[in-house]
Amino acid sequence: MFDVDDTLYDEIDYVRSGFAHVASLGQGSEVSAATLERWLLDAFESGVRGDTIDRMLASFPSVAARVTRSELIDAYRAHAPEIHLDPATYRLLDDVRDRPFRLAVLSDGPPASQRSKVIALGLDRWFDPIVLTGTLGPGYAKPATGGFEQIARAWGMPGHALVYVADNPEKDFAGPRSLGWTTIRLRHARQLRHSVEPVDDASSPDLEIHSLTELARLPDLSAFRKPSIGERICM
Repeated sequence: MFDVDDTLYDEIDYVRSGFAHVASLGQGSEVSAATLERWLLDAFESGVRGDTIDRMLASFPSVAARVTRSELIDAYRAHAPEIHLDPATYRLLDDVRDRPFRLAVLSDGPPASQRSKVIALGLDRWFDPIVLTGTLGPGYAKPATGGFEQIARAWGMPGHALVYVADNPEKDFAGPRSLGWTTIRLRHARQLRHSVEPVDDASSPDLEIHSLTELARLPDLSAFRKPSIGERICM
């Protein structure tokens, strides 16, 4: 099973796409879309998170007079993003699909934006089910285990037979590891959180790779699985 953002594609591409769309809505005779897009990207690259659009509106009052914060946020989340799978990832997924493996997606985030990513990337070609925790209600976002348990039940498979590939040790690995899944961290320099380190052993992945193509070269993944929390208690 796979995460989406910064796992199947580079999340920075979604950010750029969203900022370009927001800039097109905010442009006017006194400020161009290119100026707004560059401002948003510069702010993001300098570490601004969460209130980037608020800061842009404060910096460009003429834009704030034309369009509201909520309108821009909704537009960012609902826009049809210009994102794509790397050709190597596309080939890997085709190869895995043709072998005796099941593929699923579990991803957090606002439902509108996550749905638009699924459509843009064409993920239904390979993945079933596609679980977007934002559509399931409160309490399903990672590190909660509800989404993982839903997939395990749908497949009728035990945790030790399941693998989750993701990027973010702050939330991605503790949940499935507690259920006995094998967890793999994809880590490379283009990711937004590539420098984030696990805060403890429970949030650490069982294995780290640097490209998805490495998955095809891995031996039996059960050999890498660390004992789950429950297993440790019984030891």
